Amino acid sequence: MIINKKIKILVLLILSLASSIFADKVSTFELLSNVKVTIIESKFDKKSFNIERCSNNSSICKINGSIPFGIDLNIPKTYVKDIKIEFDNTFYTLNSKDMYNAWGDKSFYVKDTIQYFGGECFDKKHCQFRGIFSDASGSFVAEWYIIDGLPVRTILSNSNDLINLFSENINPPIFD
Repeated sequence: MIINKKIKILVLLILSLASSIFADKVSTFELLSNVKVTIIESKFDKKSFNIERCSNNSSICKINGSIPFGIDLNIPKTYVKDIKIEFDNTFYTLNSKDMYNAWGDKSFYVKDTIQYFGGECFDKKHCQFRGIFSDASGSFVAEWYIIDGLPVRTILSNSNDLINLFSENINPPIFD
């Protein structure tokens, strides 16, 4: 009887450790514009992705047929599963395809240093957002617009010019 209890406790302990190791990393924050942002990052399981190596060396050229952002030469550790936006009881999911090793444990804002995610909604159907993503091995930026209720990613780039621009101007410009 005591052995069965010990085995049950051991199994429960192993299961709880396994679920914490493989659980999604959820980061939720609220922008100054009253927009709630949730970024969900999951462990990268190479069996679930089609990885193509470059012909001239062993680095990764494509994942699922697209150029991956946020990786160096190695297999990614994580991928962005979802980016969700909530504003005034309206919900959107932003395109997070091809975004790897992106968020980790960082906050959207480091006081007197940098803001990694910004933007706002003008009403329930019109918003704009920018983000800077990296785990230090492959920085990249993304920009999204929600136009008449349709979310569209307009930029996904690792260009140093755009990374610098977004670092200095995380909130997209407002045009009349």
